[in-house]
Amino acid sequence: MVANAENSRTVTRVKTSRLSLNQRRYVAAALLLAPVILLRLFTTLYPFVQTIFLSFEKYNPAFPPRQYVGLGNFEKIASDIVVRSSVEFTLIFVFGSTLFQLIFGIMVASLLNSRFRLRNLARTINLIPWAIPMVVAAVGWRWLFDGTYGWITDLLHRLGIDYSWLIDPVGARIAILIVSVWKSTPFVAISILAGLQGVSEELYEAARVDGANAWQSFWSITLPLIMPLTVTIGMFMLVWQLAVFDLPYAMTSGGPGFATSVLAYQIQQQVATLNYGYASALSVVMFLIVGLIGIIGVVAFRRVQVAL
Repeated sequence: MVANAENSRTVTRVKTSRLSLNQRRYVAAALLLAPVILLRLFTTLYPFVQTIFLSFEKYNPAFPPRQYVGLGNFEKIASDIVVRSSVEFTLIFVFGSTLFQLIFGIMVASLLNSRFRLRNLARTINLIPWAIPMVVAAVGWRWLFDGTYGWITDLLHRLGIDYSWLIDPVGARIAILIVSVWKSTPFVAISILAGLQGVSEELYEAARVDGANAWQSFWSITLPLIMPLTVTIGMFMLVWQLAVFDLPYAMTSGGPGFATSVLAYQIQQQVATLNYGYASALSVVMFLIVGLIGIIGVVAFRRVQVAL
């Protein structure tokens, strides 16, 4: 019996020794990562698949049972004027705010990249709007645009212009864009500033020797070299702002009417009323929009790299 036990242990050691050191490391790494991977699959993949299934059902826990409706939810989206208006403003908000954030971000980054006294202090102050929580910024700007007590409204009134920003649909949309640009431009600027600091000063000196002015140097040297970074930041801001919810919620609550309602806000409204099937269909639409923008961004980034 003792001899048999010794033989068994010997066989086990031989089988174990067949694994190389690298293979053992891979096995150990797989065992250590398995719980994390399983957790991520449970918290990411499962909700995503469940959302897709729910998008084909009419499901409201308050009014059971669940019913399979096929593409009924998506047909309802196509005919829902509120959702169509939300998608329209979402696209206007995302592309409009991102465009101005990139324009002003490049301007601010170029200013902060120049040499002047208290430059480090200016860079710190630049980040203050971005550091303010979005809800706080939205409430503060709502008071500034208030039709009765707002500082901006009062200033326009003193200039002979009576205009209520948050009551007029167009004015409310413009106000939302202004706040978004004010809030996120510092982040874009500091990101582009990091790219500007990687541009060699020798290129600018050579351009000045050739007689190029500041604008020509910017157009021929600075902009092409920071274009890949600009495209990357632009894609990040597009995708990030597609899911914006707190700004319109805190500033206008989607009003007046549903003029400033975005897609994420409509999803929240449907979830709040327990219309999980319809909310899931809206989420799928948002996912498709994000995927489409992501594909466009990858193509644009590759073209910029090829051009360089």
